[in-house]
Formats: sequence, structure tokens, C-alpha cells
Amino acid sequence: MNKTAGAVFALAAWGGACAQSSVTLYGTADLYLSRDSSGGHTTTGLKDGGHTASRIGFRGTEDLGGGLEAHFLLEAGYNPETGAGTLPGPSLAFSRQAFVGLSGAWGQLDAGRMYTPMFYTLFKADPYGVNAVFSPLNLVSATDAQPGITAFAARASGMLRYRTPVASPFVADIAYAPGKAATSSRRSGEFKGAAFGWQRKPWYVGYAFQRVRSGSAAAPVAVPAVTTYHALSASYQFTDLALYAHGMRTTARLPGVPDAVLFALGASYPVTPVSTLIVEAIRRKVDGSARAQVAWTLGYDHHLSKRTALYARWLGLDNRSGASATLAGVPVVADSGDGVRVLAAGIRHTF
Repeated sequence: MNKTAGAVFALAAWGGACAQSSVTLYGTADLYLSRDSSGGHTTTGLKDGGHTASRIGFRGTEDLGGGLEAHFLLEAGYNPETGAGTLPGPSLAFSRQAFVGLSGAWGQLDAGRMYTPMFYTLFKADPYGVNAVFSPLNLVSATDAQPGITAFAARASGMLRYRTPVASPFVADIAYAPGKAATSSRRSGEFKGAAFGWQRKPWYVGYAFQRVRSGSAAAPVAVPAVTTYHALSASYQFTDLALYAHGMRTTARLPGVPDAVLFALGASYPVTPVSTLIVEAIRRKVDGSARAQVAWTLGYDHHLSKRTALYARWLGLDNRSGASATLAGVPVVADSGDGVRVLAAGIRHTF
């Protein structure tokens, strides 16, 4: 057992022995078989995370009294096909999330590596939960026809973050990660993000932005480029049918680099008490350019239990006027205009 794993399990044992503390092991194992095609090339194989990215994590809390609670979370990604770690891999590091904080009636304050406020805004109004493989909303990370911009990132490291209480209908989520570069530019890699919304059934409406400067502590740049993402998201739950909508814009403070605008619509409907049909589509258009993308995913979930589900996905991405964006990790030849098609079936188990 390595030192990190030993420390974690020692912490878990200590937490279990304290009456006012708890440590929980949780995770997901998800594998799917897919047939991917682009530009006349087709591949078939097993892959990770078609419903929910496979992960293993530890979360813990301690009651400090007076309504104050301390908490931590450590989460690592892994590929159940090989057992290797992911993000970035192959080592099993807590690179999905790793943070510690305090919470009370006033909200929650955390520090570490976490999902960004904009990610959660998209997540709350996406029937696919911004799944890294099959959610069409991943097209927000495309940089086609926008050279030099920083791609959208769902997480940020070294972040300080405040969130309103979970039970509050008003949502405020504010985060900041300072750049750590000691030379060239102290603001290389700086992150700012915030989200504000309203959540009271059957409605959810939220606005979010995140702004990031290029470069990093390891590779600072003299004049970091600034990329800003905006999102307006909403959902409405009827008795059975749920509807979802998003409008997004990507801007960059770079000479000659245009903005990109994205619109998405989605829906989910329970066709049986244990099965759900899901559909979502998105369009990305770059200002002043003929290059554009239209993507969609048709999905079907069948729950064998609260913890285990079978699922099917059919994803399509059309690149127009020589564009070469991609989804689901399928390689697309640069400036080819090739599209992407993925047909998949898989199983997801949570614990």
C-alpha cells in the first residue's frame, strides 16, 4: 500500500471511530461498448464513462458545534477497462476533486480543486449531466475558428469558493484562483468565475461566467490572453416531461479572434417507471465565419436498481465549411469538415 492510500485509509478508520465525524467511500464504475466513425474511419471498443465518469472518492465531515461543520472531499478518476487512473493518468491521483472547507447556515466555503460555478450551472440544466463523452454541451470546449483561446475547463485548481446553502432557492456561487507564476506574469493561469440562479420546482434558471488567463505557474506568459465564457441556463419539470435550454458565448481578448455563440435544447421523458428517453441538441456558430457545428445525442436509460443502470447512446456531430471540432474523444482531421458518429451501449454501477 502506498503512503497516500495508507493515509487515506487511516483517516477513514479514525473518522469511523469519532462519534461526531464520518468518512464515506463512494464511487462509480462505468463501461460502454461503442462504434465510432469519422472521415471513413471506424473503430470499435470498450471505453470508460459513457453515463457517468468512473471514479472513487472519500468524503468526510466533522460536527464542530453551533451549526458549524468541517468537511473534505478527495476524488480520483479511473478506467475500469484497465484499472489505470485518469485525469491525467495513469497514476491514481485525486485530480477530479480535492478540497477542504467549512459550512453552516451562512453557506459553504471551500479551498482546493473543484468544479467551476459555470459547470454546475450547465449541470443543473443538462439531462446528460455534462457527461464528458455524450453530452452535446461539451461543444462549449471547442476552439475551432477561434485560435489562441483557452478551452473551457470544468474544474480549476487552487480555487477559493463560496456557495449559498443547498436548501436556499437563491443560488450564489463565487470562485477565484490566483495565478501562481513568479516570473513573466504573476497572473498567468488566473481564474475567476461566478454563478447566480433561482431553483424552486418546477423551475431552475441560472447565469454563470468564467474568465481565465492563459499560461500557468509552470509555463507563464508575458501577456496572458483572456478568455471569457458566459452561460444562461434553464430547466422546467412538468409532471413527467422535463425541458432544458442553454445559451452560451465565448469571447477572447485577442486581435482578430471572433466570438462563438452556442444554443442548446434538451428533453427527458420517463417512458416506463424505470426507463427514460433523453434527447439534446446544440449549435455552435463563430461570428463572421462559415465554420460551424451542429451536434445531438439520443439516449435511453434503463434502471435495474437505484445503483445500476443500462444505457444506450447515439451521438452525431456535423462540422460545416471545413470545421474540425470533435466530441466523445473521436479524432477528426484538421480542417476536414468530417463529422462524428458514435453508437454505444453500456452499464453504470454506483457504490
